[in-house]
Amino acid sequence: MTFHTAMSTAFPQPAPGTAPSPGPMKVPAEKLRSVLGITEVHFTAKQHQLAIVDSPLSEGAAISSSTGPV
Repeated sequence: MTFHTAMSTAFPQPAPGTAPSPGPMKVPAEKLRSVLGITEVHFTAKQHQLAIVDSPLSEGAAISSSTGPV
C-alpha cells in the first residue's frame, strides 16, 4: 500500500519525516500560498494505479505528481 500526504487547504504540513512532531508549520505570509494547495486523485477502472496531482495555490510553485498501487 502506498501512502500520500495531500497538500492542505488550511494548515501547511511539513513533508513526511521532516518534523520533530505532527502539526502545522509556521511560515511567513508571503510563502503561505506556496505551501497550501489542493490534491486531486484520478482513478480509472481496471487500472491498478492512482494518479495523484498536488496543485499549490500559488502559480509559481512546483507541482508534484505520483502514481501508486490501489
